Amino acid sequence: MTTRLVRRDLLDLEQRLRDSLYRVLPFEAHAVYFPRQTRSSEPEWLPDEGKLLLPLVRQGELLGVFMARVPDAERVAALLPSLPGIVGLCLDNLELYKAGRLDPRSGLATREVLLERLASETEGIQAAFARDFGQEGGDASTRSGTLGIVVIRFDGVRELAKTISYGFADRLVEKLVDAFSGELPEQALGARIADRAFAALLPEATRPQCESLAAAILRAMEQVRLPDPLTGRQLGVQPHAGYALYPQDMDGTRQRGSDEQGRILLHKAELAAEVARTRGPGGLQTGRVMGYGRLLLEGGHIRQVMPLSRVLTSLGRSVGAREGQHFSVWSVNYAVKGDESEALQPLYKGEIVLLEVRESESVAEILHLGDPAWPLEPDDALTLLQDEQRLSVTAAPEGQDDGVFHRPDPLTGLLRHGDFLAHLARACSECERFSLALLHVDLTRGEGDAAMQPMTQPEHIMARVAELCRSACDKKVLGGRFGLNSLIFFHPDLEAEPLRKLYETLSADIASRLDVRTGVGLACWPFLDFRPSDMLECARKALEYALLLPAPRIGAFGSLALNISADKRHCRGDIFGAIEEYKLALLADEDNVLAWNSLGVCLATLGRHAEARRFFEEALQRTPDDPALAYNLGAVCQSLHDNEAAAEHFRNCIRLSPSHLYALIRLGQLNEAEDRLEEARERFEAAAALDTGSPLPYRHLARLALRLGKADKAREHLHQALLRNPRDVAALSLMATLYLDGGEDPELAESLARQSVALRPGHKNGWLALSRALEVQGRLADAREALLKAGEL
Repeated sequence: MTTRLVRRDLLDLEQRLRDSLYRVLPFEAHAVYFPRQTRSSEPEWLPDEGKLLLPLVRQGELLGVFMARVPDAERVAALLPSLPGIVGLCLDNLELYKAGRLDPRSGLATREVLLERLASETEGIQAAFARDFGQEGGDASTRSGTLGIVVIRFDGVRELAKTISYGFADRLVEKLVDAFSGELPEQALGARIADRAFAALLPEATRPQCESLAAAILRAMEQVRLPDPLTGRQLGVQPHAGYALYPQDMDGTRQRGSDEQGRILLHKAELAAEVARTRGPGGLQTGRVMGYGRLLLEGGHIRQVMPLSRVLTSLGRSVGAREGQHFSVWSVNYAVKGDESEALQPLYKGEIVLLEVRESESVAEILHLGDPAWPLEPDDALTLLQDEQRLSVTAAPEGQDDGVFHRPDPLTGLLRHGDFLAHLARACSECERFSLALLHVDLTRGEGDAAMQPMTQPEHIMARVAELCRSACDKKVLGGRFGLNSLIFFHPDLEAEPLRKLYETLSADIASRLDVRTGVGLACWPFLDFRPSDMLECARKALEYALLLPAPRIGAFGSLALNISADKRHCRGDIFGAIEEYKLALLADEDNVLAWNSLGVCLATLGRHAEARRFFEEALQRTPDDPALAYNLGAVCQSLHDNEAAAEHFRNCIRLSPSHLYALIRLGQLNEAEDRLEEARERFEAAAALDTGSPLPYRHLARLALRLGKADKAREHLHQALLRNPRDVAALSLMATLYLDGGEDPELAESLARQSVALRPGHKNGWLALSRALEVQGRLADAREALLKAGEL
């Protein structure tokens, strides 16, 4: 990457150029042209049209032409002789600004620029989520609401610098930069974030896209080799990669500001890259790409073996670990007799359960050893077990004393976690109905924490909580440890309402006596078609729901708890899993409007608009004054080409919420489809006045202007749209088409079209614009391939 200004920089820095010129000569509208040649290198004033053309010439090369509509002809006449110098000064400032944002050794963006861009992107996604209503769907969408950051780290450069020379290491890094930059797509931002680390910001990214990009970069960097000046041996580096997605990987941190969110996301990608290094060819994982979302599933390991059947693991709250999660333990670093040259198969060592989860580590209890001859050791790998994969712990055989399973926890006097599961298996089979209560103690929020005395330290608090629970519960109630700050109780034959009252009283007693807050998740069986063994996970979901409630924070597993769990699945991209849980939520409560609406959103996302319409109608029937439901129903009606019903729902939405931007735009689209162009223009202009930061109205105004044959006006509107969102897919492809129609730079049109199809590969107009740009450049084979992807051949 060069620090010299190029044509593409005029698009990227257009707002800065516009502001610089506006301070000297105010104008009403502007646009940037990229002609292959111009009539003159001097400014040109066209008084009949009110246009001022300013050629942007740098070191004898015409970069573009800045067109401004200036109402003050006298001011233009006075400044005309000075404008070449003013334009030159503005371009000098742009070049200095660009140079200051690039790493001088690599030409990539600096870490500070990356963080600034991350903050901007996360703020835009947060703003979209914070709106009263969702983003536009289909071709009208400007954001997918996702963002990916890929971190590439490489080792060995420092050792090469010491053993060979620093010049050799610098040349190797230069080639690594070229390999890294050569794999970046048009829309990505590459940055150097450390001496031995690069990062790529990928807007609108998905997990497969991040995986694919990271793998491509690693392949390219692995091929970089330089010969040793003395021996001639080819030397290189071993890179590894990690990535993180926003907002999917941001559980528990979304309430923070956009600046902090960007830093957290980068830290998570760096953490994933570090795990990829440690879990590379020598570990269970064969690749060197690790996603942050997979750290909990397969990125953990044992750090230390502790007394009393405990181990310290590398998994903490930072990767989503929770108390009660089960992991299998594996190793490939074990001693064997005979030939050790063959790769060792993973050795199963046992199973552990997390008891205390800290920020970056956790304490776990050993539930089972696969073979006592192979004890757990540091660096053994962990794999998260799903419910159906966990070790089946059963009670003792009939006639055998089950006291062998009763090993009281020394702190609370309750059963240990594994022993509780063993007793639970027998107790569930002996009663027709039962309930589980999962009680979580918040040891960090008591008002008296600052003055906490020695007898009220966390372990003593848990002992007191267990004592209060035993006093409040019946003797038949089975109790056990679920974690170091969580207890679980089995209540046979107890109805839901008496159970709730019991724990309301107990929570109030704990708060008054110990000055700590609690949360309780209740799960009662039978419930729908859940099995008794499912109730443990149901209690956990109920607790997650309870922790969102005000005091006394008691949540019962039911329709709302299922809804919250489904929302989390939907956020992670598991749409089909979310649909199943939303349906269960409706089975539990058919008046759950949130579930009706969410089901409609999921089905619309899958393109099943007729089914989605039915769910939205059910939701609107129950809540007729909700403008969001009216809008959603109108959107699916429009997708089904029922324009009359769609217009009625959009008008109802605007009646309920006059400032609804998207309903105005949708009505404008319907007016445009019916050739009522003046009404459509009024709708779009009203939408632009409602939200001056949204690119949507300007893009639709540009399309309308093109339909009326006003290309210059369309260009101005598209510039406004791209200033507000440089990755507006439709605006990028439309701008590329305008450049081609005007006979301007086809290479820049190709760049815009490629960025459009990279952001959304299914965008047909982007492929058509790309095909035209390639054809103008004489690259007929590439143009034909683009047409094939557009479905035109």
